[in-house]
Amino acid sequence: MTGQWLSRLHRAALVVTVMVAGIDVALVALGILSPGAAFVLWLTVEIPLGLAVGVLTALRIRSLRREKLGWNAILDEVTGKVAADLIRFEARGYRAIWLFLRRRYDSAGPDVVPVGYTKGTLGIPMAFLIAAVIETVVVHVLVPWPLIRNVLLVLSIWGLIQIFGILAGRITHPHLLTDARLTIRAGHQVIAQLDRGAVERVFERRRWEHTSPIVDDDALYLPGPDGTCLDLVLRQAAEVTLPAFFEHKRTTASVSRLSLQVDDPEAVVAHFGAVGLRPKDFSAEA
Repeated sequence: MTGQWLSRLHRAALVVTVMVAGIDVALVALGILSPGAAFVLWLTVEIPLGLAVGVLTALRIRSLRREKLGWNAILDEVTGKVAADLIRFEARGYRAIWLFLRRRYDSAGPDVVPVGYTKGTLGIPMAFLIAAVIETVVVHVLVPWPLIRNVLLVLSIWGLIQIFGILAGRITHPHLLTDARLTIRAGHQVIAQLDRGAVERVFERRRWEHTSPIVDDDALYLPGPDGTCLDLVLRQAAEVTLPAFFEHKRTTASVSRLSLQVDDPEAVVAHFGAVGLRPKDFSAEA
């Protein structure tokens, strides 16, 4: 079986499986089938379809591995780019929560200085988290139908975990600074990787003009709600990749300056000056 035909068969099986599940749920919601009858239908139809999808998925992965594709590319091919991005987003959220609970940073090491950027940026996500908790309690108390109440409870808890994963992702994925390299990140997404020698000047400066990630002229802005507080001027233009919810929608640009919001700009300036570069290159500017 060729890879093209295998791909078509796999997609068709996925569509049929989803359609059958949707029809099953709709019949229960309309009162045409009882929950017990729907469960029997699920056992007799959905499980065999699920097994067929599983076999076809394994065959597709095997075929793609023979083409020397990496696992991320395989996930894109098997599920589609949008679904693959959602799967990776959720998996990274769980990993971020695990790191947060262990009080660890991603890619941390003895020679790595984490540069946080969450100060003043977590207020709105925390408000959403608190509102979601209240909504979960209210829905569970007010909805009179047990089945719908339990489904909403599961969905609400899942949503709370996703919000917490986003918060944890920003905390556990700081910028990374070593004696040789600076890695700029926004959550789990790497924005730029710069050699220390590529940075000509670092200085504190408050800029208010942008409050969301953007490239303006030849400068990258990664602000918080109050703009940015640290500027890095590069010796020559470097490529950066802007953050986006869907990974395949990210765009690249060439910039010669980066304006960042960091928790402690003074510490970053001092760290750059501590590697033997001229202090005057790293002094604060108005």
